[in-house]
Amino acid sequence: MKLTNTQLQNFIGRIKLKEKNMPKYREQINNLKAKLQAKIDGDDRTGMKVTKYLLAGSWKKRTILRPTGENPIDIDLVLFVEGDESLKNDLKKLHDFIVEYLQEIYPNKDIDRDVDAEGHTKSIKIKFSGTGLEVDIVPVIPISDLDDYVWQPQRGGGGSIYITSVTKQLDFARERKNENSSFTSIVRAIKWWKNYKELNPVNGEPGLTSFVIELIVSYLEIEEGIENDIELGIIRFFRFVSDPNFPIVKFKNAIKSVPSSFDTPIYVSDPTNNENNAAKKLDDSIWDEIIEESNDAFDSLFIAQSKIGQGDTIEEWKHVFGPKFNITKEE
Repeated sequence: MKLTNTQLQNFIGRIKLKEKNMPKYREQINNLKAKLQAKIDGDDRTGMKVTKYLLAGSWKKRTILRPTGENPIDIDLVLFVEGDESLKNDLKKLHDFIVEYLQEIYPNKDIDRDVDAEGHTKSIKIKFSGTGLEVDIVPVIPISDLDDYVWQPQRGGGGSIYITSVTKQLDFARERKNENSSFTSIVRAIKWWKNYKELNPVNGEPGLTSFVIELIVSYLEIEEGIENDIELGIIRFFRFVSDPNFPIVKFKNAIKSVPSSFDTPIYVSDPTNNENNAAKKLDDSIWDEIIEESNDAFDSLFIAQSKIGQGDTIEEWKHVFGPKFNITKEE
């Protein structure tokens, strides 16, 4: 039995962050933005300074899921730092500056700074009590001769940097959403599957990121055509990922080229720069697990389509998405 978009939207409505819960997060985000803007406007120091900020990630792209115990609400906050050309070669100096800057804004809050064994900063977070909101701080350095592009430290540690465009990434995501009203629903459902199957990166371990899911769905939309049917879009993702001939995923409007060699099992380009591998947090072991789970999901949803009764169909979907899968409308 095939499920309709209306039925699957009922499921999506259960797993996404609900409008009624957004004000409490929005209030904290708006307060942070106001504090940042006041700090930027009143900063008369010479040399290194934050010149602007930008919200990014799933909050901005509208693919955010409701929080669960292991997956809190998190947003990306990009801080543009200018005034010191040496920063792109001195990541410790950049991260030290950002931590000090945030402590000036929030003097009574511990700024969470995670470092790897070599002392490289993996992430900088602000955690808000009460709501559990986590804000991932992403410092970037604008490139003067490359419009809209920035130097960005490698997230997750490692002490390296790469070139990307945050604004063009957001434009790319917005274009996918505008072209296909089902795009965010397909992405949300697969993100939920990823979390349910525990395939996501945790505590620095390799895993499948939401960004890679979004890019694979985008690649399929571009290469195979827009799929407005949510069920078919989900099945297409599982078919593609479980294919042993998984191709190099790259985007024609991105700058630069895919490297001739790489050390990850797959390559999924940043849509603004093909030189960046968004799948760098995958290793052979986790990718083999992702293929196995994708193949199982593809088979289960194919079987679900052949079932006559709704009950048997739903059981197959629950096998893929967990016991909380429900297509009835919430009251």
